[in-house]
Amino acid sequence: MFCVKLIKKIAFNGFFLFFELYLCFYFMSVKNKANLFFGLLVLAIFPYCYLSFFAQPIAEDFGFAHYYQKSEFLALLKNSYLKMNGRYIANVLMYLNPLSFNCFLGYQFIPLLLIFFTVVGNLFLVNQTFPFLSLIKRIIIAFAVTLLFLCNLPIISEGIYWYTAAVIYQGGIICALFYMATFIKTIGKNQLLGKVILTMLLFLLCGFNEVLTLLVVFFLLAITVLAFLNKKYERKAILWQCIFAILFASILIFSPGNSVREGMYENNNKWMYSLVYSTLQVVRFSFSWIFSLGLVTTSFLYLLVHEEWKKHSEVVRNSFYLNRWTALALLLCTIFICVFPAYWATGILGQHRTLNVAYFFFLIMWFLNLSVWMNSFKNKIKLKRVHQQKHKIAVMFLLGILLTGNGYDAMVDIFSGDAHRFNKELNERHAILQEATKNHPSAVVLKPLTARPKTLFVTEISTEAKFWTNQGYNTYFNLNPDSTAIYIAEE
Repeated sequence: MFCVKLIKKIAFNGFFLFFELYLCFYFMSVKNKANLFFGLLVLAIFPYCYLSFFAQPIAEDFGFAHYYQKSEFLALLKNSYLKMNGRYIANVLMYLNPLSFNCFLGYQFIPLLLIFFTVVGNLFLVNQTFPFLSLIKRIIIAFAVTLLFLCNLPIISEGIYWYTAAVIYQGGIICALFYMATFIKTIGKNQLLGKVILTMLLFLLCGFNEVLTLLVVFFLLAITVLAFLNKKYERKAILWQCIFAILFASILIFSPGNSVREGMYENNNKWMYSLVYSTLQVVRFSFSWIFSLGLVTTSFLYLLVHEEWKKHSEVVRNSFYLNRWTALALLLCTIFICVFPAYWATGILGQHRTLNVAYFFFLIMWFLNLSVWMNSFKNKIKLKRVHQQKHKIAVMFLLGILLTGNGYDAMVDIFSGDAHRFNKELNERHAILQEATKNHPSAVVLKPLTARPKTLFVTEISTEAKFWTNQGYNTYFNLNPDSTAIYIAEE
């Protein structure tokens, strides 16, 4: 009943918000409209930042923090590479969890830093891609793209607010932003230092996770082929980046730890099963993202940028040297590459944080496709009406990112009080466990969580004391699982 009332209230207020915003855009000067829109984008990103201070650690965070506290760091990294996975950069960050230094407040600052560096990375990339636009327009694009990304993330709780997953996947995405911007800035110049920095960024980028690394290799191979087919003078530099990417990817993909992890799963390595289910996921997520209000409205606004971009870039005028069907195939491959390895290695998709990476590349390839297809139909599509209605479209974009997807969930989690209750209940739980370290009782029975906000909640511990999530508490709080059972009371 509460949710129904909340939805009605948001819809009712949304109508008047749309009307008021449109009047503001209609009567203001061009400069003030841009400043107002930027201010509204900042306000729209605020809920995601605010939720950072309600993020809470779960079992893996406690477990990896415990390993760091009890082990020699280099030996721990070596053991992880040999027995767990080949993520030579992500594993470093995974163990350097703020909890490793007993800093719970630091844990809640990490999501805020991830959002900040996502904006900065987008701004760096936008500056290199659209240098002909005014500064305020470039800043607006960076914020708008960040909001579009956050709004439609398949699983934002694991993408931003859960430290262990966030540094592995969102950390890699941020590194990808800086790599792409540096690639555009340096690849066509004879600057040794620039090429060294670019290669160092590539080394870091390929060490975060498997799907990101596969996508990087895939797109660098595609760019290399296009550069040689079109005899671009940068082709040798691009080829070297491709070679380095394959080398760095081999360090991660063929690590002993990946073989060990793959051997833990049954019913895997099935070609047809993996192919069919991966294809179904491509269809599912493509439709989900393409028909979201945020991406639809952004696409119309992007067409205006595309028209200006063509005047300044030969690559854009030549449709990135792609025909429209090849561009479309590359778009769909971004999702396939992120889901097929999971089905092949484990037999299940399991979790959607790998799709967060897919969505990042999907956005890039979506806008590239818009340019390619616009060029293909250049004499049939007129943008006069889009120019006339751009302020309405901008308002619809704001409403889309606020009232749909993760934007809506963030607002509900904040205004319903779920985020506050979630944070309060887990703080109380941690205080009980900290107190238990003084007298080591035979059992610590905890209350089950009553609040499970969509943007923050990942998993709950079990009623079974021997379950692995429960023992994450045992290890971190130094409570022997054989003498102190930790579990939640049955509801």
